[in-house]
Formats: sequence, C-alpha cells, structure tokens
Amino acid sequence: MSSQEKLKAQLEALRQNFIDQLPARLQTLESGLEKWSAAFDEVELVEFHRAAHSLTGAGATFGCDQLSTVARALELQLVSSELAKDIETVEKLLDEVRLAIGNAAQCVQAEPDLPPAVFNKLVQNENCLVYIIEDEEETRNNMVVQFEHFGYAIKVFATPPELIAAVESQRPTVIIADIILAEGDFGGIDVINSINSKLDQPIPAIFISSDDSFAARLAAVRAGGRAYFTKPLSIELMVDIVDELASVEESQAYRVLIVDDSESEALYFEKILEQAGMKANIVCDPMKVLDAIREHSPELVLMDMYMPKCNGVELASVIRQQPSYLGLPIVFLSAETNRESQLEAMRLGGDDFLTKPIKSSHLIASVSYRTERYRSIRSRMSQDSLTGLLNHRRIMESVNKEVARIQRHGGQLAFAMLDIDHFKNVNDNYGHAVGDRVIKSLSRMLKQRLRTTDIIGRYGGEEFAVIMPETSTEVAVKVINEIREHFASLQQYSNDECFHSTLSAGVASSPPIASVGELLEASDQMLYKAKQNGRNQVLS
Repeated sequence: MSSQEKLKAQLEALRQNFIDQLPARLQTLESGLEKWSAAFDEVELVEFHRAAHSLTGAGATFGCDQLSTVARALELQLVSSELAKDIETVEKLLDEVRLAIGNAAQCVQAEPDLPPAVFNKLVQNENCLVYIIEDEEETRNNMVVQFEHFGYAIKVFATPPELIAAVESQRPTVIIADIILAEGDFGGIDVINSINSKLDQPIPAIFISSDDSFAARLAAVRAGGRAYFTKPLSIELMVDIVDELASVEESQAYRVLIVDDSESEALYFEKILEQAGMKANIVCDPMKVLDAIREHSPELVLMDMYMPKCNGVELASVIRQQPSYLGLPIVFLSAETNRESQLEAMRLGGDDFLTKPIKSSHLIASVSYRTERYRSIRSRMSQDSLTGLLNHRRIMESVNKEVARIQRHGGQLAFAMLDIDHFKNVNDNYGHAVGDRVIKSLSRMLKQRLRTTDIIGRYGGEEFAVIMPETSTEVAVKVINEIREHFASLQQYSNDECFHSTLSAGVASSPPIASVGELLEASDQMLYKAKQNGRNQVLS
C-alpha cells in the first residue's frame, strides 16, 4: 500500500469514527438546549454554542457539508443577541441538525490534496573522504596533518594516474588539486577535467597553486573549481570550504502541537501533517498545553478557537505570558468565519487564522512557512555570530534542560568547560582578526570531532561549553583530551608566521552532581586548576 493509499484509509477510518460519534454529539446538543432553556444561563449558553461550533468544524473537515451548514446556522442563532432566546427557532434548527446527522453516512470525504514536502537541513557528512593531488612532498604532508586534526579522512597522490585509479575504486567527497604538476602548468586542472568528464555528477574540486594569475584562476573556474587558494596555504580557510562541500541534506521534521478538544479532528490534522513529513503531537485538554510545550518543544501550535475550560484566545494569552514562548507561532484553525473575531484572536496572541474546512495543501503551506520562519529567527537569536555555535543564553538553557531530563528519566551527562590558553597574547601579538580565526578553528574542531548529539556553545570570549549526554566522566575526559591534542598541533597563521595555541578544560558530571549551578561550578574549578597546573591539560 502506498503512502497516499494508507493515508486515505486512515482518514476514512477517522471519518467513520466521527459519524459513529454523531448520536452522542446530538445528545450533547439536546442536553445543552435543555440546560440553557431552563434558566437562560450564560454559562450553559457558552457550552451549548461550543458544542454547535465543534460540529460545524468537524462536519466541514469530514466532508459532511450539509451538517456543517445547519450546525453553523444554529451556532449563529445562539450568539445573536436579538434571537438567542427564540426557543422555537433554536428547536427548529436543532431538528435540521438531527436530520443532517441521520444523512451523514452518505457524505463523502474528498481525498487530501497533498503536495510533496521536503524539509532539509545541512549536516556534516561523517564519512567525508578528501583526495589531495600534490607533487610537493612537504606541502602534501602538511595538508594531511592539518586536515586530519579536523577529523577528515585524507588520501594523497603525487601523480594523475594514481588519483584517477583511486577515483575509479572509491569516489571522494572533495578533490584538492595543485594546478602545477610535473605533467604541466595546468596539470591539476587537466586531471580534474579528465575525471569529471566521465561522471554524471562531477566531484567538487578545490584548486591550489603558487600561480596567482588571472589565466590560472579562469582555467580553474572553467574546470568547475569551487575555490582557489594560493600558497602559502591557509588550511583553516580551506577547511571552511571543505565543510560546505562535505555537507549533506538530512530530513528534519517540523514539530507541531495540535490543540483541539475534538480528538477525531486532531487526529485528522495529525495524519495530514505527518504525511507531509512533519512531527505532530496532540493535546485535547487545553489545561495541559504548557506541559506539552515544555515536553515536545513545538515550533508551531495549531489551535482550535472554542474549547471547554479555556478558549483558544485565552490559551494563546497564557502561552504568551511565558517569555520564552513569545515568538512561538500560534495558528488558529477554526470554523469561525466572523472576521472581527478572527482579528481579535490574532491581536491577543495568534499569528494566523485558518478557516475550516481547509485544503490539505493550504494547511501544509501555512504551517511550513511559519515554522521555517520561526526556525530561521530562532537560529539567528541562538547562535554565536562568530562561530555559529550556541550562544551563552542558549547553552545555559540546554544544560538546564538536560539536567532536568536526567532528574525525570535518569541517565547521565558530562559537562566540559574549555578555554584557550594565553588568548590575550594572541590578540596582542597578532591582532584580533587572527584571534577570531583561532576561536573559529577550535569551534570547527569541536563540531567535527564531537557527536551530533553533543551540544556545543561559546560560553563567552575564548571559553567554550560542551554538554555530552549519556557520557561518563572518564569518556568525556578522553574525548576532550584528544581534541586538546589536535588543537595544540594545529598550525595557526598570521601573515607568513606560523604559531600554535593550546587549551585547558575542566569536566564535571551529573550525577553525582544534582544541580546546574553546582555542575557549572565544579567544571569551572577543574578548569581553573588546569590553568594553575600549567595549562594545556584536561582535569575532572
């Protein structure tokens, strides 16, 4: 069964479940009329209206247009100040609802109009293989050492035949080629052209050379070169380009929280969004929404307007009271067609208002657009501008979240504080631009050599924080120490001068440490002790 066929079967089952529940919904309406008409109580009128409104939206969603129309007429009657107490009219409209419910089994639900939806994020290819063709042994060996510090798998070749044979055996992610080889001044360009001419999808190439002429650069461009570096080489800048070329697209689902007291409708919209590649969670009780937001970290809340205990506008206002949720998109999805009511809902906390029934493609487009925008804004707000790592505020939020997770569900984490040694001397001797490059080289090394599940942030200045979930102190010290060794061996450049930097680090774990404050203090004390003991070491 195809995904479309499976979805169609699921939606048909939900429609049938809705039809099976209609007698109970009718009973709720009849009970609502009885309770309200007994004393014309405003509280009972609100519940009566909510039941009619719910039937309006659900009927439209499940293809029962006639039922939706008569239920809409009933709910409009109930909010009419002049006619609300006209029991005869209300009873007549309820009779029409009763008749439409009797005919609901004959209604047919249209198939969802689902467009293809792909949500991509660039992530590092963990199996990145880089080929280098360079006939100068010293340059070749230096490139190997420097690239391996960043975790790349490197193979080097001195001649074009060796490179060609290797490509035929295993395709690399990137080829770095010296333009000038023994075969000629454009020997590197010729071998890249030869290799890519036989491939449906060319291999990305980076060219290096001591030739800075326009002719050489133009030839490199015509050969499809992605970058051009002149000797002496800036390895850190080359790594930037290789990072980009080695990135691959990985699907990452948008996270949506659906809030609707009608479980059948919530399930319907959940299936639609999941078919489009999103991750949806459902809450039918508005009183539990804040807990669900904390647990699932949604990137958008899709909310009904009229629910028991707390309506959608009130709920949106409660969500907006939380400073961390001020930017969280809230989209109302309701059968409410009154434009003034829709605008008021958006004024009090909503970002958009969608009216039932809604085409699947329109729902997906609206959710996708607002979620992608939220991701983009949140990314800019959470990232350090120099390194692209989490900023101080976000790394602190992350460690609080991870410690709370351990307290609820068990497990362990290691927390490391890293600091570049004598960094002031780097700025004083080489300038702040070089200092920034040193910081970026460490941030890149952390991203390359740590797991995708590890959380990395720039704590401030030249200081970094690393959260390593499900990691013991001993393992964390071993991993951070390996990074320390690679960083110490990495060549840093200022003009033609080469120098090295080192780092010190302190590691602490939870458990046994229970609180975030104590965890930070313990790792900071170990970092301070590492500095006092001579720097360039990791202590726990």
